Amino acid sequence: MDQDVLVTIIVPVYNRAITIVETLESIVKQTHNNWECIIVDDNSTDATVTVVESLISNDIRFQLFIKPEGHKRNAATSRNIGLQNAKGEYIQFLDSDDILSVDKIEKQLEILTQHSTFTMATCKWGKFTLINNPIQLYDDSLDYRNFENSRDYFQVIGKQGGFFPLHSFLVHRDLIRFSGYWNENLSINDDGEFFFRIIKNCDKIIFSEEGYVLYRQNTDNNLSVLNSEAKAKDLVSSWKIIEALYEATYNESGADYILKKKRSIYNELKINYSGIIKANRHFFYIQRKEDTFILRLKKIRKRIKNKIKLFYKKTNEGRF
Repeated sequence: MDQDVLVTIIVPVYNRAITIVETLESIVKQTHNNWECIIVDDNSTDATVTVVESLISNDIRFQLFIKPEGHKRNAATSRNIGLQNAKGEYIQFLDSDDILSVDKIEKQLEILTQHSTFTMATCKWGKFTLINNPIQLYDDSLDYRNFENSRDYFQVIGKQGGFFPLHSFLVHRDLIRFSGYWNENLSINDDGEFFFRIIKNCDKIIFSEEGYVLYRQNTDNNLSVLNSEAKAKDLVSSWKIIEALYEATYNESGADYILKKKRSIYNELKINYSGIIKANRHFFYIQRKEDTFILRLKKIRKRIKNKIKLFYKKTNEGRF
C-alpha cells in the first residue's frame, strides 16, 4: 500500500520565522501521513529556530538540524545534510516559504509506485504572496504531460517553454543516489543544475493531474537574484556543466533548450556584467555572433534611413 511508503521532506531554512509556519502546516496536513521532515537551519539570526521548535515539539516526524560549523552556508549544503539523514524511499524537496497542497504527495505516490524507481513525478504549480490571498495556478502549461524519456522533455522545453519549481517533483532516492547530490559550490541555479542531472537520468516523467504546489513571490533573501559578480559567474558555471552533460548524454550540440537559456543569460549579463561575457567568449560565441549581426543590420538600416531622408530633402529643395 502507498501509505506504507516513507517519504522524506527536506526543508532548508534561514531567517524564515514568519513563512516557515505556513510551510510546515502544509506538511502536517498531507493526506499521505507516512513522512518524516528534516529541517536544516543555516544558523538563522532571527526567531526561526524558536518558532520551528514550538511547531514540531509534539510531532516526532519532524527533525531539526542546526548546520554545524565548517559547512558552507547555502541551501545546497542544507539539502545534502537532509539527504544524508533521510530514511525515506522517496524525497520531497521544499523551500521554507513554499506550500504543498494537502494531496500532493499522495497523488504522486499513487502514480510512482506503479513504475520503476527511476521514474519521477511532476504536478501543477502556481504562485502566491499570502496564503489567504487568491492563488495564481497555471492550468495549461505545455509541459503538463507525461514524457517517455528525458530527451523529449528537454526538446519540448526548448521549443515551447515550460518550468517546474523544485517542490513540484517527487523523486525516488535511488535516482538521486545515481545522479549525485547537490553541487555546494554554486551560489545560484544549484536547483537547475541538480534537477537537470535528475531528469536526464530518469526513465520517464509522469505528470500528476491531481495535487499542486505553490511558489511564494516577493520574499526576502531571494537567492535567485543576480545581484553580485560571484553569482553571475556561478550562473555561467552551472550552465557550462549542464551544456557539457547534455552534449555528452544526447550526442547533440546547439539544442534549443541550451541555446534559449544561454541567450537569456547573455542578455542579463550584458547589463551589468559584460566582463564575464568577455571572459567566457567561447561559451557565448553564438550569442555574441548573433549580436554582431543584429548590430550590423541596425547600422545598415540607419544608413538607408538617412539616405532616404537626404534624398527627399534634396528632392524637396530642388522644387523651390
